Amino acid sequence: MYGLAWLMDHSALPKSRAQEYYSSYVAGIFRSVRYGVAEAHGRAEMMEFNYLLEQKAVKREAGKYTVDFARMPAAIASLSKELLTIEATGDKARAEAWFSRYDKMPPELSDAMKTASKLPVDVWPNFSFKVME
Repeated sequence: MYGLAWLMDHSALPKSRAQEYYSSYVAGIFRSVRYGVAEAHGRAEMMEFNYLLEQKAVKREAGKYTVDFARMPAAIASLSKELLTIEATGDKARAEAWFSRYDKMPPELSDAMKTASKLPVDVWPNFSFKVME
């Protein structure tokens, strides 16, 4: 997402579509955490989501999550800086503190996921023509 902002800032992608990009990113987080946070990808997405909540780039209002598009670029930049700094320095204590702080699913999100439990996880297209393999 940080790279996507760079591409928009350098006119490689249209800034007019920023809301679509950020909405799709947050929707992808919801999709990933539906599988749970016990495995690495779900856990990583959960930590990103919690950080975005803390930065108020994602908010829960009237029982629904919304994206604050004005806050999202700075939140993504800050998130990227933190994660890349932890990686670059190999600071184990900082990484453990990050995990401890952000890797739990908030009860509100858990409840929201329960309401979506009957929705299909993936869509499997049914083509009217033979698909070549």
